[in-house]
Amino acid sequence: MTTKPGNVKDKMDKFKSLEFGTSGLRDKVTAMTDMECYINTRGFIMFLEERGELNASDKDIALGGDLRSSTPRIMSAVSLAIKNSGYRALFCGRVPTPTLAYYAMCKCIPSIMVTGSHIPDDRNGIKFTKKHGEVLKEDEADILRNVERARISEYGKTLQESLFDENGMLKEIYNLPEAEFETDSINMYINRYLEVFKGKPLLRKRIVLYQHSAVGRDIVQEIFEGLGADVVPIERSNKFIPVDTEKVSIDTTSLLMKASMEHKPFAIITTDGDSDRPLLADENGRFLPGDKLGALVSIFLSPDFVAIPISANDAVVSSLDEREIKVMQTRIGSPYVIDAMNSEIERNPGSKVAGWECNGGFLLGSDWPIDDSTLKSLPTRDAVLPLICVLLLAVKGHQTVSELVTSSLPDRYTHSDVIDEKAPGCEIYTAEMGKTIIKMLSPGNSDISQVDFTKEGIKTNGVDCSTGSYHNLTLIKEKLYHYFTKGRGFVDIVSINFIDGIRIVFSNNDVVHLRPSGNAPEFRIYATADTQEATNRIVGKTADIIPGIIRDLIKKDGGE
Repeated sequence: MTTKPGNVKDKMDKFKSLEFGTSGLRDKVTAMTDMECYINTRGFIMFLEERGELNASDKDIALGGDLRSSTPRIMSAVSLAIKNSGYRALFCGRVPTPTLAYYAMCKCIPSIMVTGSHIPDDRNGIKFTKKHGEVLKEDEADILRNVERARISEYGKTLQESLFDENGMLKEIYNLPEAEFETDSINMYINRYLEVFKGKPLLRKRIVLYQHSAVGRDIVQEIFEGLGADVVPIERSNKFIPVDTEKVSIDTTSLLMKASMEHKPFAIITTDGDSDRPLLADENGRFLPGDKLGALVSIFLSPDFVAIPISANDAVVSSLDEREIKVMQTRIGSPYVIDAMNSEIERNPGSKVAGWECNGGFLLGSDWPIDDSTLKSLPTRDAVLPLICVLLLAVKGHQTVSELVTSSLPDRYTHSDVIDEKAPGCEIYTAEMGKTIIKMLSPGNSDISQVDFTKEGIKTNGVDCSTGSYHNLTLIKEKLYHYFTKGRGFVDIVSINFIDGIRIVFSNNDVVHLRPSGNAPEFRIYATADTQEATNRIVGKTADIIPGIIRDLIKKDGGE
């Protein structure tokens, strides 16, 4: 029989460990074995025990999942891990991520959501939430440390002792408990909106709901019908469809246009797979990007402070500045937005604080007075609130959705795309390579978040550049000029931001933002410009540049 120390080494070599992405654990379904999901859940529970969030009297952990094909199997492994850790899974069934999170936060218990969000069906993920909100980046090291404890314990078992076979799958089927908390969690989420937005404010407004495979499709329909809308559901699917609200596919764009012509709606709405990211199209089927959606929500809610990622359209920032709303730009990902919101609440406890991401997911950091009611805080991505707020803003102004957008926001456009290992010239690209590229094009001093190149000289973080940094920053600019050439249609670089990836501003106000994924072989490209055609051109040209950067990186590594 294999000795236990050998068991650990063999399994370390055989099985892949899950890693945190921007928000939560994600990977290909083949890597998310029952054993790996079980180990990560045990580790998260150990972390909660270490933090004092679970003890002898606190025995409940809420559990839910989306509609992708691998979710039931993964939920079974998670549920078993909860049980074997000595706790009870409050199984809420197939519900949206914000529904599960809201239910758990109201009950002051942790939650675990099995979802891959908007990514394809061959991938999935697990999202952990503490009693009072999302897992933050500062929590990840402690969670992973406890996951390693759980891993060593599980890997140390012989095949006979283990619950799992040689492929990391459960030897015996473990059935999920009954979803006895599904109705309560859904009703709590629906009432969150219907008890605040009273009087059927969307009465007789025709809303087309693109249902696809969104886990919240029926819940969203019930909420909007409760608001008085005439909801027309379309394109319900039993097969999982990966709708990305940040990178809207040609198929989705065509569907929106077709629905607008066929149904003549006030608006078209949908969400991503786990229904925490909204998609709104106007009466003509034109998609409204999530960063602009969030700006309109802020006009409706009138917050004191908002946190938004650095990738947001600069028109969003200017429109909020004009309304004297304090703006903090963060790294990309809800944990960073939440951290900024928490810091503001700590500084100004009575302030109205919100945030959002460029995918449209809106986070409410404070309880919010609306008319004679209070909308409770929900500091995690939500799809329903932003859709309601923008439609009510249009109704209040007696405008169509397109008129609202035109009258409220400057004409600045965005476009984004993803380059991965499938793109020509990027076949050898890895997530680690993406980090190296950003490091190669960034200053050695991590305190420098912004560099401005002016006629008077160089400024870092708004202050005149020190002599020691001058040469390094000039060199970075020259490296970027090597790729972003005039021959490709680019002009002088006037500023570079390093908060998350590299955000380059050119003298004609065109913007390119490069950001690699933390745990996948993907490089996301964002562009902002004065026309949609310009953003499309910028993304296309930048996509052609990435393979050249990869080739140069390989040459550099080969010569060292």
